[in-house]
Amino acid sequence: MPIKASKPVKGTILVLHGFAQNSSGFAIKASGIRKALKKAGYHTVFIDGPLKLAAADMPFEVKSNGTPFEDLNLRGWTYTQPDRFDIQPSLDAVKAAYKEYGPFIGLLGFSQGAGIVGAILNKFSEIVDDDKAKLKFAMFYSGFRYKQESMEKFYTEKIKVPTLHVLGELDTVVSHERSQALIDQCENATVIKHPGGHYVPSTKELVNREVAWVERAVNGGEEEKKEEASEDKDERHRRELEELTKQMAKLGKVN
Repeated sequence: MPIKASKPVKGTILVLHGFAQNSSGFAIKASGIRKALKKAGYHTVFIDGPLKLAAADMPFEVKSNGTPFEDLNLRGWTYTQPDRFDIQPSLDAVKAAYKEYGPFIGLLGFSQGAGIVGAILNKFSEIVDDDKAKLKFAMFYSGFRYKQESMEKFYTEKIKVPTLHVLGELDTVVSHERSQALIDQCENATVIKHPGGHYVPSTKELVNREVAWVERAVNGGEEEKKEEASEDKDERHRRELEELTKQMAKLGKVN
């Protein structure tokens, strides 16, 4: 069940959780950035991955604390087994989310969700079947670039939208080499490192930096235009003052 904030103010951000998580659980784990974005006027939509995972799908042990595995509602975007890899269900899920909750100004993903975000950025309008779908930014937490041959078609061009990459220095799940491969795919990448591991950090200082980055990504073009307009106005005033000074000088000579 997607978790959606109320009516957007500045825009809506689609959020993709990691492997063996779900939308409601990840909304709690990412509450620091979620609440900070909401305070800044941005709303978030957390959706479930299309794959409901069974115990046999897990590459690691899951502690259920007595809860039947099927009741955990653990979701994924792609299976980890090479012979079962298929991104199409994830593309369909993103398209359905766009149809119901879009448009989106940005995408945010963690771990496997970040991998999906990185793959779909250049083909987003095609995937959601809307030529007007334009993203302003993407945020990656423990992101990576898929290495499967079938995924190469998603990386034929550099990612041009501004991207923020938040990496844990102690992350042992997604290697720095895999994260760097995604960073290298981006033309306008900003990297923030934190001293933790494989999770979405929630320290106030870091969250504030992330929100400030979002503001720049969303308003950067407009702010530049305002600055240019202000500079043009100042230049006009300067020329007018020079002209007035010249005229006054001429009057002084006549007198």
